[in-house]
Amino acid sequence: MKIHLIGHASIFVETQDCRILMDPVLWDPHQEGLFDVCPKREVLYEQIPEFDLLIISHQHLDHFDIRSLAHLPKTVDVLIPHDKLLETCLQQLGYENIYTLRDFNEVKIGSTRLLTTRSENRVPEYGIIFADESGVCWNQVDTIISLNTIHFLKSRYEKIDLLLASWQPMLEVHYQNNQSISFPYEKYSTVLENISLVRPKAIAPASNGFKYINDSSWLNSIVFPVTREQFCNDVKTVFPEIEENLFALDPGDILSMKDGEFKHLKGQCKFVKKVTDDKESIEFSPVKVGSDIIDPNPDNYDIEEMKEAINEEVCVNLPKFIEERKNSLFIEHCRWNILHQLEIVFPDSRSRWYFDFSEYPIKARTGRNPLANFFTYMTASSLYGILKRVKGWDYATLGGYYRSFKKLYRATSHGILKPDESKILDPLIARFPYKELLEIILQQEVEKWKETKENSLKSSESTTRMVKLGNMLVRIRKDVGSTQVTQD
Repeated sequence: MKIHLIGHASIFVETQDCRILMDPVLWDPHQEGLFDVCPKREVLYEQIPEFDLLIISHQHLDHFDIRSLAHLPKTVDVLIPHDKLLETCLQQLGYENIYTLRDFNEVKIGSTRLLTTRSENRVPEYGIIFADESGVCWNQVDTIISLNTIHFLKSRYEKIDLLLASWQPMLEVHYQNNQSISFPYEKYSTVLENISLVRPKAIAPASNGFKYINDSSWLNSIVFPVTREQFCNDVKTVFPEIEENLFALDPGDILSMKDGEFKHLKGQCKFVKKVTDDKESIEFSPVKVGSDIIDPNPDNYDIEEMKEAINEEVCVNLPKFIEERKNSLFIEHCRWNILHQLEIVFPDSRSRWYFDFSEYPIKARTGRNPLANFFTYMTASSLYGILKRVKGWDYATLGGYYRSFKKLYRATSHGILKPDESKILDPLIARFPYKELLEIILQQEVEKWKETKENSLKSSESTTRMVKLGNMLVRIRKDVGSTQVTQD
């Protein structure tokens, strides 16, 4: 088996009789223009070999990149989680053979066996086991692993030969939501504990190979608390049996596995080249962060048009939306007398409003209220992009263009009472739900890229099809001139 690292979570896997492309992101920047793969790479996508199977682990945009998918052959078999949005987008791009998988579903392609592994983060998403005569590889991708999953896999496989490990305890939106940006000891301890329980023969830190760019680059010093070198050193301490079978892969590297032996072939992938080692740009240093929120207006929206649209939304549409849902979406806001302070940062000014949920009717009042207990700060261009349905909440939150914090409590003679904060949504997020925006943005990306022909990898006529036998997908050959089919 050979693993080619394309970059971040994108890999190309060669088993004994199957070629598999997983989570392809072939261009930078990606994730609505926020991320570059790190270390910096170049993908010669027209040189990607023919492959049998395309696997998408989940819908996050650093794993599900519409532009990349638009350039790939549409006759290939595609495996996805049970996610209608993924399936619809792939169908609109022209993919013909899409198969949805649940936790612990199996796939058989000749002598190659695949198994989906459960994630406790129900995006939905899954990890993947690749197995052939050369060994067993578990790609954890972004999945959150439970002890039950580890116990199940250990009962199923005598040994995990190669673990593409989930390793980086990211603090992705902690700063933006007023959460701790201290080193995440407990979360990282769980990562290392899981490795000592899995006890693989070899480990490569996988996924989480990207950096923030442009006006969001200040986040690099607070999102990635662990370096690959630190992780590898810690693994050797908690699991010394690993010895030298630790491989920090860069884009363009290949890791081969055969008969319990591993080879790290640096820079030998023919369709990916590492351009430069820029990992220093993501060095964790939370004491250096003091970035005031500013609006760089990267899409050059007209400022007066933004002000007019946002003023109408905040002063007219949002209060009407809240008032109509006081007894449903906002029942906890009213119960706890939430006073929401909203500040929108324009390129040339700032505007403030507040909403008092103890009032009737609820109105947008101009200015600052010293009794506010729920705070939202947001750039005008990111909110305007959401109003126009051309940007999503990932762009606003991951990019640092949205920040929020709460100090919700009720003082009583018996002490402080606190609500369940998960039930008290930001009114803007309630008005423009995450999933609805994501669907709109993906549909726009599909429309933009689905007709692309130039430099696309050629599709060949499919000579196989996948058949479900119980809990297993099996690829079978079509017997030309007959209705009979035979297994690979």
